[in-house]
Amino acid sequence: MHKDKEKPGPTGMSCNQAFSFPEMWGGRDCLLKINDLSIIEGLKQELGGDELVSFSMPEFSAHAQAAYDSLAIIDLTFENVWVVFTAMLPLVFH
Repeated sequence: MHKDKEKPGPTGMSCNQAFSFPEMWGGRDCLLKINDLSIIEGLKQELGGDELVSFSMPEFSAHAQAAYDSLAIIDLTFENVWVVFTAMLPLVFH
């Protein structure tokens, strides 16, 4: 992260750091503590369920997962991810 004096809020750190450690930048923790996580689950379901935080449609995800599974990959790593991607590409988009 680089410093940016024009940016509102803390600079030189990620948003995750700023919310997780507000004391690092002179802030204070104003996050609402939730003890009953079923409240959050209920709100999530009202807003769209798992699709709310999905990056693709369920049908596409299932198709991509089937393509991945067909390759019988033992271990997905940073070293082999491009090879796996190029092997999946024709299976997913044929």
